[in-house]
Amino acid sequence: MLTHLRIQNYALIKALDIDFHSGFTSITGETGAGKSILLGAIGLVMGDRGDSSAILDPTQKCIIEAEFNLQLLGLATSFEERDLDYAEHCTVRREWHPNGKTRAFINDTPVTVSELKWLGSQLLEIHSQHTGLLVTQADEQMKLLDAFAGTDELLLCYRSTLQEVQQLNQSLKEKQAQLTQIQRDSDYHQYLLNELQQFNPVVGEELDLEQEISLLSQSEQLSFALSKSSAMLDGGDGSLLDLASKIKAELKSFSGLGKDLGEFFERINQLGIEAKELSRDIESAIHNHESNPARLEEINERFTALQLLLRKHGFSEAQELLNKKEELEATTAGEHHLEAEIDALNKALAVANSTLAKQADELHQQRLYRKDELSKQVIGHLQQLEMPFAQLEIQLQQESQYYDNGNSRITLMFSANKGQTPMPIEKVASGGEISRLNFCLRTIIADLKNLATLIYDEADTGVSGEVASRLGFLMRKQGQRQQILAITHLPQVAASGNNQLFVYKNNDADISETQIRSLDTAGRVHALAEMLSGKNPSEVAKLNAQHLLEIQSL
Repeated sequence: MLTHLRIQNYALIKALDIDFHSGFTSITGETGAGKSILLGAIGLVMGDRGDSSAILDPTQKCIIEAEFNLQLLGLATSFEERDLDYAEHCTVRREWHPNGKTRAFINDTPVTVSELKWLGSQLLEIHSQHTGLLVTQADEQMKLLDAFAGTDELLLCYRSTLQEVQQLNQSLKEKQAQLTQIQRDSDYHQYLLNELQQFNPVVGEELDLEQEISLLSQSEQLSFALSKSSAMLDGGDGSLLDLASKIKAELKSFSGLGKDLGEFFERINQLGIEAKELSRDIESAIHNHESNPARLEEINERFTALQLLLRKHGFSEAQELLNKKEELEATTAGEHHLEAEIDALNKALAVANSTLAKQADELHQQRLYRKDELSKQVIGHLQQLEMPFAQLEIQLQQESQYYDNGNSRITLMFSANKGQTPMPIEKVASGGEISRLNFCLRTIIADLKNLATLIYDEADTGVSGEVASRLGFLMRKQGQRQQILAITHLPQVAASGNNQLFVYKNNDADISETQIRSLDTAGRVHALAEMLSGKNPSEVAKLNAQHLLEIQSL
C-alpha cells in the first residue's frame, strides 16, 4: 500500500510530505484547491506521461517520490526477474530536470518508464469520472469481464497467435503481389528468354563477327594478293629467293676474308631460308581464305540477328544480352520459388487460423462460464447502493472476425427500475447509475486482482443522499481488504473514511501553493460542516457534521 508521498516543485506544489494509512482515506477540499494535482503526481511516479512544463520553478529540479509497503504482495520474484532490488518498503522516485531530462528510480536503481508502469500496475489503480464513462464502451466491458473471468493466460496465447496470423497474412499478401507482378509480364518475359536462349549470345562475338565478315567479303582479293606475294618470295627469276641466291653467290668467295663479310653471307643465307618458309606458309593460307559464300551468309545472318537483339534491348554488346538472359532465367526461377513460398505460407496460415479459432472458442467459453457470476455480484453491490430492482445481464455472441480480445461481442444489458426491460447500458443508464455500476465493477475486479491500493477520483459523481451514504459505507468496508483513497465532494463519503485529508490553497505567499493536511476529529467536523452548509458553518451544521461522522464511522 501507499505509505508516503513527497512532492517537490510540481505544478502548484512547492514542497509536500504526506503520510497515508491503511483502510479508507477520504480526500476533500474546495474545487480548484489541487486535489487532481495530487493524483496527477501519483500517476506520474507510476509511469504516466509527463513533461517539464509542469515544473513550478523552471530553474529547479522537480521530484516526486512515493513509498509503498509490499509486504503482502509477493513481488520478490517479479523484482528478481527484472533485475531490480527488492525491499518490503519500496521507494519509487521520478525526477524532471530544468533541461528537460528525466530519470526514474525504484529503490535507488535507475529504471525505464515501462518498468514504472509495470510496478504501478501491480500496486494501484486510479479510477475517475472518465473511467466511469468507459464502462459504457464494449472494449472496456470486455476487459472487466476478462479480469473477472481470469483469462490472462488465454488472452496472452490468443494474441500471440493473432499476431502470427497477421504476420503470415502480410507475408502472403506481399508474396502474392510479387507473383502477380511477375505473372503479369510472364508471357513476354518467357518470349524474351526463349529468344535469347535460342540465339545464345557469346561474350565479345560482335567484334569477331565483324572481323570474319570483313575477311570473307574480300576473300578473292585476299587470295590474289597472297598468291602474288608467294610468287614474289619464291616464284623463279626475279623472286626474293632468286635474288638472295645470286647475292649469296657473289659473296661466297669472300665470306672467309673477314668477320663482317662472313656475317653478311650468313644473313643472306638466312634471308633465303626465311623467304622459302614464308612462301610456303602463304601458300597454305591461301586455302584457308578461299571464298565461302555459305559461311559469309551464315555469319551475316547471325550478325544481323545480334544487331537486332542489341537494338531491341537497348544494349551495345553481347555481354549485356548474356546478362539479360541470366536475369530472365532468375525471374522464371523466382516465380517457381514464390509459388512454393506461397504454398508454404498458405499451409502455415491454415494451421495458425485453426489454432486461433480454437483459442477464441476457449476464451468465449471461459467468459460464458463467468459472466453470470459477475452479473450476480454486481447486482448484489447495486442493491446495497439503493438500486433494489437493478438488473444486469451480460450478453456474449461470437463473430466470424477476430479482434485483439477474441471474437466475442459483448453487450451489457441494464435496467435500474422495476418492470423495466434491460437495455444496452449506454442507452438507458443515467450518470448516477453509471457511477454506481462503475464503482461496483471496479471494486469487484480490484478485489480479485488483490491490488494494494485503489484510488477513486470523484467516482461518486451523480449520486447523493442515502446512495452517497451507502457508497461511503461500501468504500469503508472495502478498505478492510485494501487501501482505498477517494477524492470526493460528498460529505457522506468523506465522513466514511477511516482518515481524512484536506487539500487547500495557501495564498499567503506571492505564488499560490497547494498544500494538504491530515484532519483530526475536530478538523473533520469543521470540514464536513463546510461541505454541508458552506463557509463559516453554524453550530447546527457542526452538530449535523458530528452526527454524520458518527453514523458513517459505524
